[in-house]
Amino acid sequence: MISIFTRRANGKLIRTAVITIALSVCFPSLTIANPSEVRESAVGDCQFLGKVEGSSGYGKNIGWQPLAKASALHRAEKLGASHVVWEQMFPVGVYNGIAIARVYNCNS
Repeated sequence: MISIFTRRANGKLIRTAVITIALSVCFPSLTIANPSEVRESAVGDCQFLGKVEGSSGYGKNIGWQPLAKASALHRAEKLGASHVVWEQMFPVGVYNGIAIARVYNCNS
């Protein structure tokens, strides 16, 4: 009886893996791109794509900086950025904040 459940669980795992791989191949924009966080001097020969702003959202987030950076990185990914230069991070109230970055494409 246990082996039946194990086979079903393994089948679901394999099916999920196959679907994930198929979606990644068919829709490359769905894959996770991680722009590199660099200093301004590292993007001298890169194409400037613009500025992005990320917010930590609303709520009591004592560690708001990682949330704001993740939001900005997500926007940078949508622009096709390969590199991010952080410009500033500032608090909004006590528990929230905003991260601003300049984004570049250095792959072309």
